This record gives sequence, structure tokens and C-alpha cells, in this order.
Amino acid sequence: MKLYDNAFSPYAFKVRAVLYEKNLPVEHHEIRSEAQRAELLEVSPRGEVPALVDGETVVYDSTIICEYLEERHPTPPLLPADAPGRARARAIERIADTQVDPLVIVLGVAKLMRPEVGKEHPDAVIQAASALARQWHALDAMLGDREWFVGPFSRADVAVAAHMAGTVFLGDGPTAATPALAAWMERALARPSIARAASEALAAYSESLANPDPFFTTKRLHWRDCRLEWAIRCGLGPWLLAEMAGGRAFFSPLP
Repeated sequence: MKLYDNAFSPYAFKVRAVLYEKNLPVEHHEIRSEAQRAELLEVSPRGEVPALVDGETVVYDSTIICEYLEERHPTPPLLPADAPGRARARAIERIADTQVDPLVIVLGVAKLMRPEVGKEHPDAVIQAASALARQWHALDAMLGDREWFVGPFSRADVAVAAHMAGTVFLGDGPTAATPALAAWMERALARPSIARAASEALAAYSESLANPDPFFTTKRLHWRDCRLEWAIRCGLGPWLLAEMAGGRAFFSPLP
């Protein structure tokens, strides 16, 4: 198998951690520069990482890749054996991918990638941080007194960890207000598969800072679906329109 990705992507983090949990050999083909976009488009029509090539099969979108890996390599399982448990794990994964991720992106743009945005739109930072705190409370309640979200360690835990890792760096991770989730985070980050993916994500970020043509460039951000929704909900709609008019917003190409 060959994985096209960039370790800084939380979705690449998710797929990598699943591969490591299943102890599957994979050839990493990192997309580090914008100049590699055309190469990526050959396996991922949306121009997004990750994409997996397994023989004649090409799979893109992190959730579909994880589903593919679960069906092709069911041992060790990363979904519960029962249908209700699998549904719950998938629902939590979706929350992480579509609710936590966009809020992390808004905060990442305003605090790290484009700090001038945070200075010009301080209310957006406040709204994103508040919404993210509400997500933490909801996840804390879902976790309850369990060690992992659905009993055994699963893809739900992988997905939440993949998106939560960035919030720790930004200073917006779980706090004493969500003690169960904060303790879960420590357990998750200590798990070898998660620790390895997190280390690779940090290394990829450091590499991008020295890259004159990074794949994830702050000058032209990639926007899509839920990230657009939450940027607008946090009050960045006018700013987004200005970014689009100035050619500083990237959208996935049509087929």
C-alpha cells in the first residue's frame, strides 16, 4: 500500500494512526509542496490528503480509507462488534471530523497561520473558542466513566485525538472543566499509534516552516463544507469573501 499524505493534516493523522494500530506496512509518499498538487490530483480528485493506493484500488477521503482498511484488515478491529457500537463510533468520528476540525481551523487561522485575522476579528476567536468548549463538554458527557469512547479503543478515539492534538498546541484543549475528557486525552496521547502520528505531525509542521513552497500555505488556504460553515458562523463571512476575491482561497477542483 502507498499513502499519499502530509502528516500535518489531521485527516492524515487519523489514517496513519489506524495503519499503526493495525500494524500494516505502508509506503509513505508525502505531499510537501504545492508543486506536487498535480501529482496528488491523479489519486485524489479533490486535491486533498490523504489518498491510499492499494494495488489497483485508489481510495481517498480519510473516513472511506479507514472503512476500507477495516474491511480489508479486520484484525485488530477498530470498530465494535455490535451494530449500535459501530454506529456510535462512527457518529463520534463524524463529530470530530465536521464539528471539532472546523473550529480548530478557525482558531488555527486566527492564532497561528494568519494572526492578523485574530487581531482584526477578535470576536471570531471568542466565538470559535466558546463553540469548541461546548464540543468538549459534549464529548466529556459521551465519554462518561469509560476508558475509551465506545468501550475498547476504536476509530472514535483516533478521530477525536487527531483533531484534538492541534488544540493542545493552540492552548484550546480540554481543561479541568471537562475532567473525563482531559484524562482521556492523556491516555490517548500516550498510546503508541497516536504518539507516533502526533510526532510526525509536529515534524511536518516544522518542515513546512522552512519550505519556500509548502503544501499547506498560509497565503492560500483550502476551504470546504463544514470549515466554511463554521468560519461564517464565527463571523468571518466578509473576510472569506475578501479572500476569495483576492485569490487567497483554494477550493477543490471539479472533476
